[in-house]
Amino acid sequence: MKLKSKILITLNSIKRNYYNWRYWNNVYKNMMKYTQSLASKDKSYMLLYKNKPGIALSFDDSFRINDWYKYGNKIFGYYDVKVTFNINAIHHFKGKREHTQKEIDMLLELQSMGHEIGHHGFKHKKATDYSNDFGLDSWIEDEIVTLIDWMDQQSHSKTLEKFKKPVSFAFPHFLFDSKHVSELVPKYFKIVRGHLYKENLISFNHSGFTPSICLDGYYSYNLHYIKKIMRLVKKSGKNLIFTCHSILPKEFDWDVYGWGKEAKKSGTWRITPQMIQTIINEAREIGLEFYTTSEIAGIATFIDHNFEKCIRELISNPSLKWIPLSELSPIVELDLSNQGISNLDGIQYCVNLEKLHLGGNNITDFRLLKKLPKLKKINFGNDLKEKISNINY
Repeated sequence: MKLKSKILITLNSIKRNYYNWRYWNNVYKNMMKYTQSLASKDKSYMLLYKNKPGIALSFDDSFRINDWYKYGNKIFGYYDVKVTFNINAIHHFKGKREHTQKEIDMLLELQSMGHEIGHHGFKHKKATDYSNDFGLDSWIEDEIVTLIDWMDQQSHSKTLEKFKKPVSFAFPHFLFDSKHVSELVPKYFKIVRGHLYKENLISFNHSGFTPSICLDGYYSYNLHYIKKIMRLVKKSGKNLIFTCHSILPKEFDWDVYGWGKEAKKSGTWRITPQMIQTIINEAREIGLEFYTTSEIAGIATFIDHNFEKCIRELISNPSLKWIPLSELSPIVELDLSNQGISNLDGIQYCVNLEKLHLGGNNITDFRLLKKLPKLKKINFGNDLKEKISNINY
């Protein structure tokens, strides 16, 4: 390689590193500016579910489902590091086709591991551009309502489980304005995610627009500043959303997918499994929790509609669009006998539950009962006693 080329490569590397440092330094300094008055002893805004500030990892664009499924499952575990996967109904590059049944199954299996499936627009259209061309009402109908309806029509090919009704929305390309936010909240969603804004931190039970910090694409990540920002989150007592896209090893060749030149730029929007693991390790070391976006919004969700119906009968206002997490905390005894329940997702929010009756249901997975620290007595009924060998008390 000629000396001139080597010098040019070195200069470009120095330039990239400088811009990376300058961007993340500005993000951190801006957060410091707005958060100096946040470190209060008053923790009344804390979530009754965990009472710990935390991180929400938010992944966009479900044409990346193979990456999410292959690498995410290994890192996140079962109801451990819970994240939000924001989906569309179409593949961005394979002829704009809708998701195959195999892809839908993978998305629903991620949901069954404790993750949130958020709304990211039916065809991933830019909110402001589409609204300028066709009107805001058309964007709502074509991108929002259509995907909600599409999600409601899908089910897993084997378990028959369905998508939960989405609580959160992520604006494609981070493009939006106040009109779009007011049209979406609270009619369609409890919380809608964009990009940087002021301190970038979110209180529990938040409603409306929420900012995030992107870790990939041309924003890239800077581990030094990410760690400093996470410590700032801990100090503030609030929460932060990190936005990402694909989960892929650094050495993975994007061209292997064969999606053509059109997809080349999308291949730069990726974060490595190693970096995600580093963030997880850092969060645990300093005492941060991991939440889904809907949990930060203070909402409890359920896979099983029969289970949700039982919970609604116990809360102060059963007709609420979404069930507040705060309504589940006071529950100390729960009788779910003979209710046709097959999935206990959502019971992890009943953190003060002491007695539970489960007989007469078709439940085969009891692992979530381990998430209930105060549970003392369980009545499985004769029909379930043979199915609980994986539970130890």
